[in-house]
Amino acid sequence: MSATGRSIVYVSCSKGACIEVLALDRATGELTPIETVALAASGMPLAISPTKHFLFAAVSADVDGSPEPRYALYHIDQNTGRLRHGHTIKAPGRMSHITVDRSGGYLLGASVANDLIASTAINIDGTLNPDPVAIHPVPSKAHQITTDLSNTYAYVPNLGADLVSQLKFDADTGTFADNTPNHITQPEGAAPRHIAHHPGGHYAYLLNEENGSIAAFKIAPQTGTLEQFQTSSFLPDNFDGKPWGAQILITSDGRFLYASDRTSSTLWLHTIDPDTGHMTKRQSWPTETCPRNFALDPSGHYLIAAGETSNRVTCYAIDQDTGSLAEKSSIATGAGPLWIEILDLD
Repeated sequence: MSATGRSIVYVSCSKGACIEVLALDRATGELTPIETVALAASGMPLAISPTKHFLFAAVSADVDGSPEPRYALYHIDQNTGRLRHGHTIKAPGRMSHITVDRSGGYLLGASVANDLIASTAINIDGTLNPDPVAIHPVPSKAHQITTDLSNTYAYVPNLGADLVSQLKFDADTGTFADNTPNHITQPEGAAPRHIAHHPGGHYAYLLNEENGSIAAFKIAPQTGTLEQFQTSSFLPDNFDGKPWGAQILITSDGRFLYASDRTSSTLWLHTIDPDTGHMTKRQSWPTETCPRNFALDPSGHYLIAAGETSNRVTCYAIDQDTGSLAEKSSIATGAGPLWIEILDLD
């Protein structure tokens, strides 16, 4: 992916009930507004289809004084990145995270509020079938669902149960089945939140929200099960406070891992050994207040962080030799930016 040209940045703003659509100049790191798309409900996580034609939003509508979870489909203009609303359906739960499986056939969601994961079929025109093909209960507070690179196995960090559910995923039917074993555990009170997959397919990295740790795992090629081999920290030195980790991502070349902490409002860099998968903690940077989410552009040249309480997003250039971050631009958004997706259209 070229470092020149333009990428499109989508920012879901929970309190602002909108999606901000921004242009990212890949030559300079400058962010400029394209449009603000009003939502009829509180904005939550976003997901883009592998075809780049559809953006899905999990939203929470107020129905007779009670929140009702919904999925909204938006068509992406392939020239401008602008959004056109397609339709909205009731969602199987109030989703904390959504993603499109690697085949593009199913929208997968994880719900902290409802202790479940769900799979909803995506039609060729991007519309969602109103009835989910699978609803799978989990032990407690499913915060994310992700599939491995083969799209054969699924992993669900359970924030309330200190474990990661291990599942088999059938990409033909969109259904789940327990793997063996059906979970791996983390220390009591760790609160597993998000997993990032290494692009080589052999390793996965888990951010634990409440004990400040990152766990590294090997993925067994024949079974898809996780085997932990290292633990590191995403907290600043001499940290005195309660950890509140949020996001973890790896650059497309697999060399740099980033994690965010909301208590200290920092971004942490780890480098990854390409031969062993081992992490080395390197450096941190102050960022927007309460960085609940950040995203990496597909080229691996930029990191964009959202401040849920500062109501801004900031773009950082990634040094291609060291992984260090340098601020390039910052822009105000609607209230409560909590999710970012980045798309290259050229």
